[in-house]
Amino acid sequence: MKYNLKPDERAALELRGLYEKFGYKKYKIGKFEEYSLYAANSDFLPGDKVLTFTDLDGRLLAMKPDVTLSVINNTRATKDKSEKLYYIENVYRENKENHSFKEISQMGLEYMGHINKYSVIEVMNLALKSLKLIDSNFLMEISHMHYTVHLLESLQLPKTVSFALLNNIRQKNAAGIGQIAEKAGLSAKTTEMLCGLPFLYGEINQTIKKARKMAVNDEMHRDLDELWEYCSALKRLGYSKSIQLDLSMVNDIDYYNGIIFRGYIRSLPGCVLSGGQYDKAMQILGKDAGAIGFAIYLDELLRGRHAPSACDVDAVLLYDEKDDTVAVIKAVKALQKEGLSVRAETSIPPDLRYRDRYIIRDGQPVKEDK
Repeated sequence: MKYNLKPDERAALELRGLYEKFGYKKYKIGKFEEYSLYAANSDFLPGDKVLTFTDLDGRLLAMKPDVTLSVINNTRATKDKSEKLYYIENVYRENKENHSFKEISQMGLEYMGHINKYSVIEVMNLALKSLKLIDSNFLMEISHMHYTVHLLESLQLPKTVSFALLNNIRQKNAAGIGQIAEKAGLSAKTTEMLCGLPFLYGEINQTIKKARKMAVNDEMHRDLDELWEYCSALKRLGYSKSIQLDLSMVNDIDYYNGIIFRGYIRSLPGCVLSGGQYDKAMQILGKDAGAIGFAIYLDELLRGRHAPSACDVDAVLLYDEKDDTVAVIKAVKALQKEGLSVRAETSIPPDLRYRDRYIIRDGQPVKEDK
């Protein structure tokens, strides 16, 4: 049977098989969550708008803008009991292009509980395998959040200044970093170092070498040691040409920690995968466990890659109302055995696009000239 699957549909099917081979179980989440969960953790969300409604019992509910928060809220994972799950869900977020809400198809994987070096490598390996399943020409950028955080902590700056610097580091805005540092009264040497953070990206060996020259304390060196250990393991797994570093990549420091990463398909314009460690988010929601995972934005796989099918169906089988019903079904089955998708009709529906037309003759499907 030929299936004209779109890239997101094909990816979802193949990724399910991949994750289940590693012991991850499919997790189904309700469409609605109490709004208070998102209101209390708005910094974790990609936007500040949430689609809400009042339930029949008076509770204020929200259409999920994020899956990970819901998973954390409902998990029973502890440091002694791990949960490994994956999901295929829709989330509802603000579309800033037209000031409306949009439904986004998302697939993700979460490893929660006792998180050690193996756990991190397994999840990063699965993220890379996921990208490779989608397209062989892919790239994953990796960062260690603590490197930048430990640098800013060493400067003992007011929180407002640190947050402003972090935002400009994420945006790779060296000019903005320089202005904030100058206004905060930092030395020329420190300002130059901060302005160099957005340029700590690229090939792993060279980037870590540059980052070590900028490290100002033992903690930053230990962060680079850990980052090097993970990247070395991924290289040994065969991903040398598919990974690079970007130490300017920093998520919200109240919710994320440690390793974070983003995945790209080189033929697509945007990020298709993002993930990392979020032990802090687990703690904020009262969970005594660590966590690491990633999400794949299935909608991104459709951007400029899926050519519409020329046909709705491979074959139309025309039959008469007087024909034996079982004979019609057997004729359909005979065509399906040839790998065709078949639509049985008494007449061809208007606007139906089909490749071949068949009729029933002596109980067998016979191809007709169009």
